[in-house]
Amino acid sequence: MGGSMIGSWLGHLGALIAVLVILWSCLKTVQLKARKDNLQILLQLVSFYARYWFVWLLLWANVQLLYDNQAIYWLLITLSLLYIYMSWVEPNRLRVSHFSINLTAPTTYQAATYQPATDISLAAPSSQPIKRQAAKIAVLSDIHVGIFSNPHQLARLVKCLNRLDVDAVLILGDWLYQATTLDAHLSPFNTLNKPCYTVLSDADTQQVVDDAQNSESASNMQLMNILPMFGIQLLPEQGLRIAGINIIGIHNGSTMDLPRVIEQQRSAGQPLVIATHDIKQLEANPRTLSDANNDTLVIAGQTHGGQVNIPVLTPLMVRALTGNKLAAGLRQPDIPKQSDYHPKALNEADKPSKRYQVWVNTGIGVTGLPFRFNCPPTIDVLTIQVQTADN
Repeated sequence: MGGSMIGSWLGHLGALIAVLVILWSCLKTVQLKARKDNLQILLQLVSFYARYWFVWLLLWANVQLLYDNQAIYWLLITLSLLYIYMSWVEPNRLRVSHFSINLTAPTTYQAATYQPATDISLAAPSSQPIKRQAAKIAVLSDIHVGIFSNPHQLARLVKCLNRLDVDAVLILGDWLYQATTLDAHLSPFNTLNKPCYTVLSDADTQQVVDDAQNSESASNMQLMNILPMFGIQLLPEQGLRIAGINIIGIHNGSTMDLPRVIEQQRSAGQPLVIATHDIKQLEANPRTLSDANNDTLVIAGQTHGGQVNIPVLTPLMVRALTGNKLAAGLRQPDIPKQSDYHPKALNEADKPSKRYQVWVNTGIGVTGLPFRFNCPPTIDVLTIQVQTADN
């Protein structure tokens, strides 16, 4: 009798929590004042706040096990724990990963001696003595201030950045996701103790001037003006030297003649780092990076690492959904064919298509559904080393 009463009471509590989740999600959807996609936003918010209902489900299934040891309750416990972890625990984790990447440069490059940490060497082996210089950059992307975020998460992010020994912070766009009260969300950046630069994505640069009440559009309209208020500068297309390494920013709508910039850098004997939000936009035009080789590094975001990282499956899903061939981490240059070194190799099709290096960050926030699994929010600390072989 006692077990039946407890089960009945818990059943009514679960129904109440489910109703509250739906009502609260409806209220939040109305507050956004979005002109379109209201049903999509509502479903996203329901999936976000449903974690409270899954806490109840976890409790209810454990109580049922006390009176009736059935496999279905063990299954419900497993599903509840998985949902709570994916929607609540892992999205609030913050991982810092350290990597070292080599860029090659001609002997005309003047570099100070540097003793590196463990390297991911991308340059061809050489028996010649080398000179090295390094820039340490904290790279992150896809913060997605909005319906799935809160100021406490951003404050924790800034505190983590403040503890890092880096020359600068680089944020690779997608600041917003159905954002409201943008000023309040970005206020933690007032305490950032390092230079901070950003590139902007398509979503960041959208401007809808006919409806200032549309929260996401209004925030986008203000973003370029608000970011400098918090010490966040747009990374200039003409380039910026950080610890002796030139870094340029490719923003949405950029008309930069990138092949010419790459050639100028190479003529000056200097490697180049290109920061952009979505590398597939650069690679859509085969000429854009056709002259880049292992003196060039492209740093990008956009993929979120797939958010739910399942080996083999996630890279395929990321390619199908976003067009990006790399979900996260390092893409080394293609191995050159023998024909590339033959004096009569004039056919462009015979040349390696990707001779430059790519790093993709897994991002900080979430979009679509508020889940992360085996793919926590990550700050990549990249030690970008310049290596010069003496002739």
